Amino acid sequence: MKRILATCLSTILACSLWGNIAVAKEYKFQDAAQLPWAATSIERLYKEGIIKGMSDTQFAPNAPLTRGQFAAMLAQLSKKPNLHNEFPFEDVPKNQWFYEPVKKMYSQGLVKGTSANQYSPDRNVTREEAIVILAQTFDSTFEGQYKLSFRDQSSISSWAQNSVKGLVARGHLDLFKDRLEPKKAITRAEVAVILHQILYGAPEPYVKPKLTSRSSELLDQRLNRTVQSVLGVPYKFGGTTPKGFDCSGFTSYVYGQLGVDLPRDSRSQFGVGTSVSMSEMEKGDLIFFDTGSGVISHVSIYLGNDKIAHATSTGKNTRIDDIDWYVKNYRVVGVKRVM
Repeated sequence: MKRILATCLSTILACSLWGNIAVAKEYKFQDAAQLPWAATSIERLYKEGIIKGMSDTQFAPNAPLTRGQFAAMLAQLSKKPNLHNEFPFEDVPKNQWFYEPVKKMYSQGLVKGTSANQYSPDRNVTREEAIVILAQTFDSTFEGQYKLSFRDQSSISSWAQNSVKGLVARGHLDLFKDRLEPKKAITRAEVAVILHQILYGAPEPYVKPKLTSRSSELLDQRLNRTVQSVLGVPYKFGGTTPKGFDCSGFTSYVYGQLGVDLPRDSRSQFGVGTSVSMSEMEKGDLIFFDTGSGVISHVSIYLGNDKIAHATSTGKNTRIDDIDWYVKNYRVVGVKRVM
């Protein structure tokens, strides 16, 4: 009897312990899933049919939003009456996908042109422009006295002040913390977070994404194919494209092709992912080196079989090298697993 009771108690305890462990979440867009502050907002808006990705698996969360894209996103949500009957924009032809959204938003007085007859649909939307359009679309402007706490609030245009105050007062601009940078191009992820706050309130808590198994043959093939496609690219300080890479520009590019959005510089890249020991290294892990400056100054991708891929200033290009020389001559700061 005691044995049966002990078994039952053990089973109950095990179930309760496992029941508290969060299950990895599946996200539609692999790149958005890497952003804890934006992932659940993007996921909700996608499921509601409000936003779309740049492809079936990529949202491009850090890409700027164009005026055409912004109009298309908001036109389906706006229910305001028409104020204008004419449509003056020569650069918004009827055969373009953004024609109807821009026409609707302009007719309702929610967007303006960049000149009398130009809308500039491919121009990026600034943060303050986006805030004005959002505030007007959802009747969230603030008339009267309200004290802003942005350190750069003096750079907010006078025509945007009431809209900024309205969204700040409602808690919709918390993602910008103490700096708004109003003239900066707003990103697709930033708009998604603000829009989620307006429509649904605070997003669901972030849960880490369910990633493809690291032993996946397909993942290995994609990593190999991406690395091979940029071997020999010249080293260029600050470079982030196949025209030229520095070490972190190379790693962010490679992982971007695999759906993982890495920070731009090597020290920030070291701040993401999970730390593993060198004895536990697997193909695809990032290895960070101190080349003599006392801080992280180089990052490479481990390819297995004691090989690394990296953009190296000494070699003047993107290449595959034996890891042994680098381990012997430089200090390994750490290894991070980001996928």
